[in-house]
Amino acid sequence: MEASRSEISAADESEEVTYTSLKFSQTPPRAKAPQEKKVPHLWTAVLKGLAIGFGTLSIFLAIVLIWKMSDCHPHCPQQWMAYRGSCYFFSKEKKDWNSSQESCRAQGAHLLVISDTLEMDLFKRIQAECFWIGLRNSTSSGWIWEDGSVLSDARVHSNSHVQNCAVLMKHQFRASSCEVSAPWICEKALR
Repeated sequence: MEASRSEISAADESEEVTYTSLKFSQTPPRAKAPQEKKVPHLWTAVLKGLAIGFGTLSIFLAIVLIWKMSDCHPHCPQQWMAYRGSCYFFSKEKKDWNSSQESCRAQGAHLLVISDTLEMDLFKRIQAECFWIGLRNSTSSGWIWEDGSVLSDARVHSNSHVQNCAVLMKHQFRASSCEVSAPWICEKALR
């Protein structure tokens, strides 16, 4: 039982094995250099830290500013009006000049002293009948303000020599008897 050579060679030919060579890439994907990875993360951390720091600082400054404004910012008492560093109170009740002066002093103020044209311009806008102001006639010195300064560059309209106290009436100074009852204007510095 000997097989012929031709049969063996045919069998060899039919059972021929084909080999294929497969190559798998063993190289890992290109990794970034260690510095390249750290730089973006470092900048992100720095920017986050700066944002938090500035946010905290902003909140702190806002709180300090609000606190300073509420505690230390000069202000006028309720029912007083602020203008150029002073507070003004317009009474609704009527008293004589001396009682009006006492009422202002009880509030840590004095009757209105108009010190310049800007302040006079403010009171010219008031079209009320009349208000006591801190201006009084002294027989020796003429018209004197409560702060001791002499009235200058203005005239007090008077009808009689017994009118020794002044009212502000329709943006003018008018002399009046000190016993007349009238509303008054108090003035004091902002605090």
